[in-house]
Amino acid sequence: MRRIKAVVYGVGAMNSIATRMMIEKGVDIVGALARSPDKVGKDLGDVAGLGYQTGVIVEDDPDRVLSTREADIAVIAVASYMSDMYEHLRRCAEHGVNAVTISEEALYPWNTAPMHTAELDKLARQNGVTITGTGHQDTYWVNLVSLVLGTSHRIETVTGRASWNVDDYGPEVAKDQRVDTTVEDFDQWLAEADRPPSFGRNTLGALVEDLGVTVAEVTSTTRPEVADQPVTSTALGLTVEPGRVVGFTDVDTVRTHEGMTLTFEMTGRLYKPGEADINDWTVTGEPELHLSNPAVPTGVTTVTQLVNRIPDVINAPPGFVTIEKLPRLRYRTYPLGAYLDKGRPRFVRKRMLS
Repeated sequence: MRRIKAVVYGVGAMNSIATRMMIEKGVDIVGALARSPDKVGKDLGDVAGLGYQTGVIVEDDPDRVLSTREADIAVIAVASYMSDMYEHLRRCAEHGVNAVTISEEALYPWNTAPMHTAELDKLARQNGVTITGTGHQDTYWVNLVSLVLGTSHRIETVTGRASWNVDDYGPEVAKDQRVDTTVEDFDQWLAEADRPPSFGRNTLGALVEDLGVTVAEVTSTTRPEVADQPVTSTALGLTVEPGRVVGFTDVDTVRTHEGMTLTFEMTGRLYKPGEADINDWTVTGEPELHLSNPAVPTGVTTVTQLVNRIPDVINAPPGFVTIEKLPRLRYRTYPLGAYLDKGRPRFVRKRMLS
């Protein structure tokens, strides 16, 4: 068994957890990248809060790290949207390094960012590497739902509802979710904002692809979530009073030429005491089906799926390969290198670049 070599690309909350999990699963961390001056130059173990030093120093030059460490894969947690992710993914492909990311739009970006995705797909194929987006939605919003749909004889509607606690992801995300604004300010922002696509659009895109149906119409709406009692935000260090915004809900609907309608409602807001993340799906047709995952640990499962997908991404054919085309996600009992395809040359991608 050979050991996987990985670059930690972005050392924030999610990749700090991923660093620990990768080390515990026998992955050799050969490089780490960050932009913050507070992190660059420090040991990865100190930055990630591991309680011990790793001997890997956090750097700020992606091209140097990707070109010199002979990494099998870059594990990327730096941005949500393809417009921000493009340059990071391009660098990985050009240097012959596989890339797996928790960028939400990268889950299935063919409909929402077709030009960027096609360019990255071509570049990845040319250099013999794979790019994949994963995260919490991999299983809970796509593959688990697909398994349930496989128990249907006839599908009329597929309706999903998920929520996540804004406070778990820091002050910037809370601000993006318009926490502590007035409803009037929210409505004005919504009317004027040049917003990227909602993550529900990517989720439904992956489900449509998996079902093999064709899209006839896509609609999206957004509504504010308003406090009905005082709600404390630890991330922002304040209490949101009743009548003010605590987040918002995106609702995406896809109607297909085959007569099937898929809807996904995703809510990101501050939680009141006792509330937890949910993942609920209802399928009408023959038979009617229900899937419910109460109290889902969204943040942690985002990272566990990122780490458990590493062998699948390395084993996959070159290109921008979305998760519905990968094997089903599995628990990894042994070091991740044990799950690599036997006989695959270690540095085949480096040789392809020459």
